[in-house]
Amino acid sequence: MLRHLSCLCLFLFLAVSPLPTSAAEGDDPFEFLVMGCMPYYMPQDAERFQHVIAAANKFAPAFSVHCGDTKSGKKPCDDAVYGQIRGWFDQFAQPLVYVPGDNEWTDCHTEAAGSFDPVNRLSLVRRTFFSNKHESLGRQKIALTCQTDMQPEFANYIEHNRWSKGGILFNTLHIVGSNNNAREDNDAAMAEFLARDAASIAWLKAAFAEAAKPEHRALVLFMQANPLSETKRSEPRGTGFANFIPALREAVQTLPKPVYLFHSDSHYFRIDKPLTSATGQLLENFTRIETFGGHNLHLIQVKVTPTATDPLVASPLIIEANKADPSAPLAK
Repeated sequence: MLRHLSCLCLFLFLAVSPLPTSAAEGDDPFEFLVMGCMPYYMPQDAERFQHVIAAANKFAPAFSVHCGDTKSGKKPCDDAVYGQIRGWFDQFAQPLVYVPGDNEWTDCHTEAAGSFDPVNRLSLVRRTFFSNKHESLGRQKIALTCQTDMQPEFANYIEHNRWSKGGILFNTLHIVGSNNNAREDNDAAMAEFLARDAASIAWLKAAFAEAAKPEHRALVLFMQANPLSETKRSEPRGTGFANFIPALREAVQTLPKPVYLFHSDSHYFRIDKPLTSATGQLLENFTRIETFGGHNLHLIQVKVTPTATDPLVASPLIIEANKADPSAPLAK
C-alpha cells in the first residue's frame, strides 16, 4: 500500500511540476527562415513575393521572421498597402513573426511617401499586424510573450515579443533605419524616438536576463535597422543608435552564450562578427546576419542544433524563380 501511495505521489509531482524549457521542448534540430526588405519595388515585386511565400510554404520551417520594410520608402503609405501586405502574410502556412521597418512608418513623412504623419502610420502598423492575443501571424500560430505584459510601463509596444524553442530564446526589437526616427529638427519625431528607445533598451536587457537562465542556450535578436557604422568598426551608425550599441555591447559581454542578431536595411546579405568591446577586442560570441532584400528577394535558411556549441548555422536560400537577369535594368 505504501509503495502504491509513493508511486501515486511521484506521478502527481511530475504531472504538476514544470519541466525545464530545454527538456520540455526537446533537443531535436529544427529550421527557420528569415527575410526582410521585401516586397520592395511594387507592383513588379508582387509576383516575386508570391514566389517567396511559395518557397517558404514548401520548406515548412518551424517559423519565419520578416525583419521589416514591406515596401520602398518612395512608395506612398496609403492604407491599402498595409492591408495588402497583411493578406500576403496570412498566406504563410507556418508561423510568421513580423518586425516593423522604417518604410512602413518613419519615412512616410516624405513627399514621395505621401506626406503622412509617421506616428499615425505607426498606429496603423500596430492595428494591422499586432493584437492583444500576442501570437504570430501565418495560418499556424505560435504564442508570443509581449513587453506589454512583462513591462507594463511600456504598454504601447505591442510589437516587442519573444518566444523560445529548443532552449533558444528569440526576441524582437523595434529599432528602424533612417536613424531610428531620431530627427533632431522635429520635436514630435524626437519624442517618439526617445520613448521607443527607452522601451527597446529595457526589452533588450530583459531578453539578456531571460537568456542567462540555465534553460536557455542562446539568444537570437531580430530588428530592421543596421545599427552599426560601415566605416568605424563597432560604432553606432548614427545618433539614433547611440544608446542601443553600448547597451548591446555590454549585454553581450556579460552573457557567456552565443548571441545572434538578424536585421535587414542595407539589402546586403552577410554573416560577420562586427561587434567589439570598448577596447577593440572581438566579441566572439556575437554574430550578425543581414537579410537579402530590395532587388534580391531570397531567404535565409537557419539550421538549429540546440545541443551544439554554436547552435545556429545560417545560409542563403536562393529562390530560383527570383534569380536576376544580369542584363536587365534595376527596378526603381
